Amino acid sequence: MENNNLEELYNNMQKIHEKATVIYDQTGIPSALKNEFKNKVSQYSGMYESVENMKELTSKPDTLDNLINQQVEIMNVWIKWELDWAKRAACYVSV
Repeated sequence: MENNNLEELYNNMQKIHEKATVIYDQTGIPSALKNEFKNKVSQYSGMYESVENMKELTSKPDTLDNLINQQVEIMNVWIKWELDWAKRAACYVSV
């Protein structure tokens, strides 16, 4: 997996996160959903950053590839969760 693909995936996640944050900021979203959002975003962000820190500590190409693959998996799960959360939370937003 190339870093370019990871960067593209990260950029896509950022776009989705920005849109989910707009929903999060709307009135009518239950506090349980807001707490879930804060907790999960913190969790996924922490996992991603931990792997990023591990990448800086390694010089082995195989290890680096495995860490990049872990980050790709984190991004995929994060994106899937955030899209699901936004769908659930949007039901509470008054138009």
